[in-house]
Amino acid sequence: MNFAEKFIPLALLLGFVAYGLSIFTYIRAQKYLGAAKTSAFYAFAPFIGVLFSVVLLNEKITLQYIVAFLVMIAGTIFVVYDTLVRSHSHMHQHVFTHTHGGITHTHVVTHSHLHNHVFSDAKHSHSHNIKDLEKISTH
Repeated sequence: MNFAEKFIPLALLLGFVAYGLSIFTYIRAQKYLGAAKTSAFYAFAPFIGVLFSVVLLNEKITLQYIVAFLVMIAGTIFVVYDTLVRSHSHMHQHVFTHTHGGITHTHVVTHSHLHNHVFSDAKHSHSHNIKDLEKISTH
């Protein structure tokens, strides 16, 4: 076996990992994330490569790299923000008492709000001032 023949299996393995798995994961990402979000993550890859070169090859980080890295992070967050935000609405009630015209009324106001949470569907509470509740209540 000559020198070149010994490296054929290694070259095939490298091609499988570097190209085959790369394309496979890219196509799956497009299926589940969509083209725009996948492209945003894919465009981030060169910065990861530079980071590896800094760590593994002792390359120097330049100001140009830092600025480009920050812009790329901001762009990626902007593109994928809607996958991070969980939106939901729910009905809830507020009970309030007020007096007008010498008569005291107690009202139960039922309404809903659309809420956004980043990364979770956490439960929460909120309050309204009396004037806002009076506007949405029916007398």
